Amino acid sequence: MKLYLATVFLLIITFAGHTAIIREQDRYIPDAPVEGSFVIPSRIGEFEQYGSDQEISDRVRNVLQTEDILMRTYRGRSGWPIYLTIVQASNTRSSLHFPEVCLVGAGWELREQYSSPVGFSFTAKHLILEKGNEQEAVLYWFKTGDNFTGSFFLNSWFWAKEKMMFGTPKSAMIKLSTYVGPIGQEAAFEMLEDLAMRLAPIIMEELD
Repeated sequence: MKLYLATVFLLIITFAGHTAIIREQDRYIPDAPVEGSFVIPSRIGEFEQYGSDQEISDRVRNVLQTEDILMRTYRGRSGWPIYLTIVQASNTRSSLHFPEVCLVGAGWELREQYSSPVGFSFTAKHLILEKGNEQEAVLYWFKTGDNFTGSFFLNSWFWAKEKMMFGTPKSAMIKLSTYVGPIGQEAAFEMLEDLAMRLAPIIMEELD
């Protein structure tokens, strides 16, 4: 009985804290989108940009309430493509969403998801999705201040903590994805994690 009451109490505190964070975020919605303010190099280690950055539609900008959106393709030595998406919020985190929701909404079926360390740097969320005969590997994480995490809720806490310290936190979502194909899931995630580790210090410097 005591364990049950303690669990219920913890759930109530968690819900109340999350509700407070959402209310605090809503107070800081900007009047207008903020112009793009970060630069990611076209070459990151052995990975080189392939083609031009994807054009972002006005609809996407309006939905996400930010101009700070980057969608780009990289290729490593093998030539296998890796798709990079970065969404940086300004004074509100309402620009950030669970990538799973958008992917499932686009017709992908979520087959597997777990959190796992990327090198010794940080923990990211790993997803395996399927659509027909296609399979996609996704790795994503969030950044607020100097904190990286694959947890949306933990990132919310980092944001709220900085606000309570009278800071002006900015949050970002960084997503890497690739088709699995004949290379297999393990090789796909090895590529994603390799690029993620090389990208992390750039993200830390550019998205401040």
